[in-house]
Amino acid sequence: MMEVPEPKLIFISDKPANEIITDFRVTRVDEYFRSMELSTNSIRAYKRALTRFLAWTDRTWHLLKHQDLDRYKQHLKELELSNATICQELAALKSFFNWLTIKDYISKDPTLTLTKPKLKPPTPQELSDEEVQSLFNALKKRGWHRLRDTALLRVLEHGLRASEVTALNIKDYDGKRLQILEAKRDSVGMVPLLSEARKAIDAYLKWREVESMGTEANSALFLSHSNKSKGKRLTYDGLYGIVKDLVEIAGLEKCYPHRLRHTLATNLALSGMDSMLARRITRHRSETSYQRYSERGLDLKAQEQFWQLFDSTADEV
Repeated sequence: MMEVPEPKLIFISDKPANEIITDFRVTRVDEYFRSMELSTNSIRAYKRALTRFLAWTDRTWHLLKHQDLDRYKQHLKELELSNATICQELAALKSFFNWLTIKDYISKDPTLTLTKPKLKPPTPQELSDEEVQSLFNALKKRGWHRLRDTALLRVLEHGLRASEVTALNIKDYDGKRLQILEAKRDSVGMVPLLSEARKAIDAYLKWREVESMGTEANSALFLSHSNKSKGKRLTYDGLYGIVKDLVEIAGLEKCYPHRLRHTLATNLALSGMDSMLARRITRHRSETSYQRYSERGLDLKAQEQFWQLFDSTADEV
């Protein structure tokens, strides 16, 4: 009688079993990002959050329970992360596990009972008139980048988010306004431009035409000048790099593109403009989201009036 050999377990991969599981988990994450329409900022933040979570646990997605997520939330607190960062990390997990549930990869979403820390709306960090002027003065040292950077800074001065600026095409500019077609929380709309911004954009586009750098309607409004991507659409990171260079030249601290949006919204509140009209300019979708600028405007007005009434040296403050 023929002797039957002992059965052997054969692995398709030469990796240890735990690595195969890990790879499978990452496969789901990759699939999630391919199927979701997320902004560049959200992709960056969610990838960071999911990478951190993968490093914390080696359990497969379907084995995770709400107790695991509660423990992970406590882990984030022990890392002494800010509440804002913890909220962002948990938002990424909620989005991902909701997707896993919809796709039937897991039977129950373990994040359903997961609560996020309460956040107070951050105080707007507007720039002073002197700080804004110092940024424009810094343009003098930008060489052949100056025309583009001037137009870029003028557009940011009108309260556009960095991601909105980099998404602009030439056809979105009609000579007087910018049409925002891609925006956070669907805050699309028209942005009227002051004459300085219109002149800056016109000068930049005229220079582009002379330099044969593309002025077709579907071309990006702002182009990269870097050696690796010259002539291509300016990226989010590229925009941040330009502002960072201007900030260093100007000698400012803690200045980033979004502070120009804070500056516009606060100035609108200070001007006494009706908040409903101001929100049409800033594209805040609700009175609640604009409220912090109204409060900031009142604070600044109260301080100014207090000094004018009771302090003879108010101009020195």
